[in-house]
Amino acid sequence: MIDNEMIKKLKSDLTVYMKAKDMEKLNVIRGILNEINIRDMKNIKINDEEITKVLRSEIKKRKESIESFEKGERQDLIDKESKEIAVIEQYLPAEISDEELFNKVKAVTDVSTDKSFGTIMKAAITAVNGQANGKRISLAVKKALENN
Repeated sequence: MIDNEMIKKLKSDLTVYMKAKDMEKLNVIRGILNEINIRDMKNIKINDEEITKVLRSEIKKRKESIESFEKGERQDLIDKESKEIAVIEQYLPAEISDEELFNKVKAVTDVSTDKSFGTIMKAAITAVNGQANGKRISLAVKKALENN
C-alpha cells in the first residue's frame, strides 16, 4: 500500500484497537483501510485528498443509515452508527468556518474565467482541501456566484 502519514496513523490505531480488543473501533478502521485498498487496486492515486474522500464517504454512509434507523425507531443502531461517525471524524482535518470557506471560494471565483457552477465547484474543492464537506462547499459556491 501507499506510504502515507494518514495510513500509518490508521494502521497504528488498528494495532492499538486490536490489543485493546475494542471491536467497534477496530471494525471501523478496518473498513476505512479496506476502502483505501480498493481504490489503490483500481489504480486511484492515494493521497491525503483521496483518503479524506474515503472518510467523508464513510461518514455519509453512516448518516444515511441513521436516517433509515430513525424511521424504524432503532435507537440501538442509531447509537452504533453515531459512535462510528465519531471514530471516523477524528481522522478528518478540522473544518473551517463558513466565513473562511466563503473567502476561499470567492478567491477561486474571482480568478476563474469560466463562471460555471461545475468549474468553480471543482476548483473550490481543491482549494478547500478537505476542510469542508461537499454540501457546505456547494452552498458557498452558489453564494459566491450570486454575488458576482
